[in-house]
Amino acid sequence: MPVNAGYEFFEVEKSYLEAENVEDKIYWLEEMIRKAPKHKSSENLLAGLRSRLKKLKEQSEKIRKGKGGKKGIRKEGYQVVLVGKTNSGKSALLGKLTNAKSSVSEHMFSTRYSEIGTMDYEGVRAQIIDTPAIKSEYYDVGLVNNADCLLVVVAGLAELDEVGEWLSRARGERIIVINKLDLLDNNEKRKLGERCKSKRLKNFVLVSSINGEGIEKLKEMIFHKMKVIRVYTKEPGKKAAKDPMVLKEGSRVRDVAEKILKGFSARIKETRLTGPSAKFANQKAGLNHVLKDKDVIEFHMD
Repeated sequence: MPVNAGYEFFEVEKSYLEAENVEDKIYWLEEMIRKAPKHKSSENLLAGLRSRLKKLKEQSEKIRKGKGGKKGIRKEGYQVVLVGKTNSGKSALLGKLTNAKSSVSEHMFSTRYSEIGTMDYEGVRAQIIDTPAIKSEYYDVGLVNNADCLLVVVAGLAELDEVGEWLSRARGERIIVINKLDLLDNNEKRKLGERCKSKRLKNFVLVSSINGEGIEKLKEMIFHKMKVIRVYTKEPGKKAAKDPMVLKEGSRVRDVAEKILKGFSARIKETRLTGPSAKFANQKAGLNHVLKDKDVIEFHMD
């Protein structure tokens, strides 16, 4: 046990020891790894915790397979998980957001396995997953807890508290998606929007997974949660590339060059920039210039 571990580590360890199922143990063990001191004398401790975590995840996978579930989902890039009650319209929403063809049914708990799709928003991709409904025996708490962002899908405001009880350990950002807007007339939609504002709900959107109303706004909200920027490269005398390079917010000109090719920044003689971070078109920019979304960058070589 590390001599210099803080009280937070021991509090989390206590919760780990008291956990009654594998998924809870995985959650608290990951918290122990986060809270553990990071210095040379704690390397053996961290190695032991990570080894224990690997075994628990293997055990969790065996349990999932024993229930007839699919193989564990590999996280690819930014991961968004849809969560909600049965018949909230999650499966149809997955189809509207992505290229996935998820089965839709009026029966309770019809989604038994997580379904995966890819959302493409103006050149930026995100992995979107429809997980089995809360209260289902196939509900994947591990997937929900570790997602980058949760789409909390409800058919009405009354469902929020009930769904929220299943998300107490989820770490990701949240967007409240109030679905089935197609069942409301314009006056009812207006009143629903006002109720959301009066409750001071943050990050909510009204959508219909049937007619697509509000879907583009939802995609835009997901994009902003990703905290990335799109930068378009341009060769001298030619048009800007059709597909953007996707980088983290706060990235600099040097990051673009190095993403093209390691060591490429050392070969650049001059950089020209057009877009939100430039004061004017074709502005000269240094390698440490901070970029903004939808900048167009042109490199000149020796």
